[in-house]
Order: sequence, then C-alpha cells, then structure tokens
Amino acid sequence: MAPDWDNYALIMGGAAGALTGLLFVAVSLNRDRIAGHSGLRRMAAHTLVQFMIPLLLSMALVLPGISATTLGVLLLILALLTGAYMLAGVGRGSALTGDTLEDRLARLLDRVSPNALVVLLMAVAGCLQLAGADGLYWAAGSGVVALVGGVTSAWLFLTHS
Repeated sequence: MAPDWDNYALIMGGAAGALTGLLFVAVSLNRDRIAGHSGLRRMAAHTLVQFMIPLLLSMALVLPGISATTLGVLLLILALLTGAYMLAGVGRGSALTGDTLEDRLARLLDRVSPNALVVLLMAVAGCLQLAGADGLYWAAGSGVVALVGGVTSAWLFLTHS
C-alpha cells in the first residue's frame, strides 16, 4: 500500500469507528422508542451498515503487505456485500411518514440510498485495482459518501419524534 494512504485510512477508520460507537450509545439511550418502531429499527440498521463500510475499507487499506490485486478483490467483495444488503431491503422502509422537511428527506434517502453510489464507487475501485490502475480515489469517495449518508440517516431517525 502506498504510504500516502495510511493517514487517510487511519482518519477514515477512526471517524467510522467513533460514529459507530456513538450510534450504539444513541440507540441505547433511545432503546424503548426504537425497539417499539420497526421503521426506526430498520433505519438504525441501515445507518450501522453505512458506518461499517468505511471502517472495513480502512481496515483493508492498512493490511500489511496487501497487493493491489488482493485489495481489488476485497473492494469488490465489499461492494457485493453492500449491494446484496441493498437488494435484501434490510434498511428500507422509512420510519418517517409526515410532511416535514426531515420526513421528506428521509423518504428521499430511502428511495435514493447513498449505498447505491457507495456500491458503484467501490466496484469501480475494485475493478481498477484488479486492472493494475489506481482505484483508491474511487474507494475514498465511497467511504466519504457512506459516512455522509450514515450521519444524515442517524440525524433523521434520532430526531424523529
């Protein structure tokens, strides 16, 4: 791995890990409300997946001695797993049914999930790595999209009354 990517992986992994931990704290503090609402549970699961994607990406980037080919395979596997999650619809089904701005944004995110872009960027990165080109900027983009989508999703389901 190029030494230039070590710092990026540490920052992205640290941010994803911290946000994942904060998500667990927030869900624990609102456990009764979330447990009693299937839509909120789905949104919480969806947010967790969005935070885990950059965490797993960062872990792959810092594996000692990883080859470009192996990294490409790992990126494609991560894209495939995320795509399978999307097709299964685990996080689908917005909990927000009102007409506030937040409810409309949540429904939009439910229909046009950032995970679709994350999967596309991750798959492009994996294919480029396998082809011998540098696909890491594409992978970095997928991590950023996943974090932004996760933060947005967390805000929406935690502020839902």
